[in-house]
Amino acid sequence: MATNPVATISTADKLKQALKTVTDAALFIEQILAAGGVGGFDAAGAERVTAAFGNLAAVAIQAAHDAAGNPVTPESVLALRPVSTPLTPAVGA
Repeated sequence: MATNPVATISTADKLKQALKTVTDAALFIEQILAAGGVGGFDAAGAERVTAAFGNLAAVAIQAAHDAAGNPVTPESVLALRPVSTPLTPAVGA
């Protein structure tokens, strides 16, 4: 009888994968920053770093929800934010 390998994935395996994904994203950010050097502002590099941090945040949010067994909703994402962090309007809003 065949078994479903997905059904046998443990919580530890999920955690390892989430940590690997977060680590990979952080290393990518580090590589972008190292490539930019200290020569001054680089708009394209800044855009890549911003996108990379967005990806890192998305992975961390998904991992937190997976660990808790909860679906991702706007309210659940806001609940992850530290209470002392005020929301600020978007730039240009």
